Amino acid sequence: MSNLENELRQAMIEETTDLGAPPDLAQQAMRRARQRRSSHLKALAVAATIVVGAVAVPVYLGVQASSVASPTRSAVVDGVQVGYLPPGLGTPEQEKVRDGGIPGTRATWGSGDDEVLVTVYRPTVLESRDPEVMLARFKESSSALRGGVLVRGRPGLTTLADDDLVWVERPDLVLRVTVGARHRSDLRAIADGLEPEGRTGGVFEGLLLTYLPAGLHLDGPASVNGSTSWTQMRWSGNDVSMRLLAVRGADAEDSQTLLAWARAHQDLSGGTPKKVRGKPGYSATLDDPEQRQAHVRLWVEKQGLGYILAISRPLAPELDRIVDGLVPVEPAPAPGESVDGIGVTYLPPGFQRTTPRGNMRFGTGWSATIDRWSGSRGDIEVTVVRGGVVHSSQWLNEFLRGEKRRPAPVGREPVGIWTTDPNGWRGAFWVAPGVALHVKVGPGLAGELDKIVEGIQDPNS
Repeated sequence: MSNLENELRQAMIEETTDLGAPPDLAQQAMRRARQRRSSHLKALAVAATIVVGAVAVPVYLGVQASSVASPTRSAVVDGVQVGYLPPGLGTPEQEKVRDGGIPGTRATWGSGDDEVLVTVYRPTVLESRDPEVMLARFKESSSALRGGVLVRGRPGLTTLADDDLVWVERPDLVLRVTVGARHRSDLRAIADGLEPEGRTGGVFEGLLLTYLPAGLHLDGPASVNGSTSWTQMRWSGNDVSMRLLAVRGADAEDSQTLLAWARAHQDLSGGTPKKVRGKPGYSATLDDPEQRQAHVRLWVEKQGLGYILAISRPLAPELDRIVDGLVPVEPAPAPGESVDGIGVTYLPPGFQRTTPRGNMRFGTGWSATIDRWSGSRGDIEVTVVRGGVVHSSQWLNEFLRGEKRRPAPVGREPVGIWTTDPNGWRGAFWVAPGVALHVKVGPGLAGELDKIVEGIQDPNS
């Protein structure tokens, strides 16, 4: 059982013992989530399409017929540069392919035992950004592939013969290297030599990393530290590493508060005031044995959201370029009226937005955006909560303080909490991947609550 399931179950039991709440609510939620993921994946296999532009193959002027093998000509395969290849393979041929229902482009050098294939897959959607889901599709398409291997620091698949590697390089890019018997010893070198154009590091907590130093590879999806409620993404290479942390809530109200948090929880030393991406921040060092006293930049992007970037000492000359390459990600368009990227698609007729002046709440490891609509029958309030803490249940008492609670399904979610505050406002609370939501209505609108909840949509889910 995951920590989230265990904590949520315990929180529900503690808060609702007198109400007879079923203790397996968290298991129901996880089971429902897996069912939705499976159905989404099946739909993707039918609907996913991709337009692959023809990649120009260099013109090769062959040598005179002799016993000398043709020189290997490298290529860019759908935006991925092939950096290393064994000699004597000649010129590649490229073709469109589809494996495991995923469209891609494959370049082939040589043939038979002397063959090398590099395949670049570009799925339109990676279900829940979960590499295991995508890899499972390749295992289903090839019985020879099996897990238990790391490729460029990421979980991947290989074969007993060590002639095939598949891995999720980033959520929108899957790479594969397959070789004939003569080149099994070259398999890893070819995989390590693949370089996606632009050297992007992916998207993390609202930031796009447009520059990543050569030799760094993403260790895996973002991870959450439950005890101190921060989210982290990590990249590593040969004797070098990089970490990017996101801290939300009261610990990131301003740069001084974030610095104090980092000193307490990240063994930060020093702290020289410095503008980072035009925001108030600090330059510091981190006593991290794995990163050899890492160089650090920390800053508050906006009130309630701060970042800490730490790189190992050998990468110090790249630090400013990495920071300059951090770009805020434009959120996906939300249907209806948006509250921090979440769409509110149903409101009763005649209601107008009247967002309160203090529309942010900050807690330990979480920040919340609040919007309100008013009409003749009362008020409607929608709160969107983000932060590493929403992956656990430990914060529920802090967030729902003063609310009477009754656990029961909410909308399409099998696990949720119905609330009533001291002023008679009725509400519905539930947690979706990466976000928590609380919809409340005044006493005269209780009959509209279900419709409003059903109309809440996350364009990223």
